[in-house]
Amino acid sequence: MDYAARQQRAQQLVQEIDLPRPVNSEILHHHMEQLRKKKIVIVQAPQGMIDSGICALWLEVAGEEFERIYYAPTDSAVHRQQFVNHEFGHMILNHKKMIMPADGVALLAPLVPMNAIVSALSRSSFTDEEEAMAEAIGDELAMILRKDASTSRRGAETGFGQIL
Repeated sequence: MDYAARQQRAQQLVQEIDLPRPVNSEILHHHMEQLRKKKIVIVQAPQGMIDSGICALWLEVAGEEFERIYYAPTDSAVHRQQFVNHEFGHMILNHKKMIMPADGVALLAPLVPMNAIVSALSRSSFTDEEEAMAEAIGDELAMILRKDASTSRRGAETGFGQIL
């Protein structure tokens, strides 16, 4: 799929999840939890994961009632949100999760029990279409967040907020 078609498809998929507007990162997070019908815990990744080159990870551990998103440490709130948006993209696409190998689980220890059955989608490159599509959705979510933040600062579309 070419870039323009991917962007158009991303817009369509984001439209289909019926985001409440205006939206911010907290509202988006809550909305994704409602769509997934489970809590989504978003935390900074442990050092072992960072050292392996993974910058974001969507993780589900069998038997737990929640999902996790790990993100690489960054001083930029925008960069952090983009990592999270990308993982939300995988969720929106209903991507199948791969079984994570035991050495991958070890990177997360002690956060995840070693004997747990772990499913994960990890992002370390953008070489395949699934990753590119998840990133396009992440970009679309970022544009909506930016637009809505700008609207919130300006006030309602009446322009009243600009007078004050």
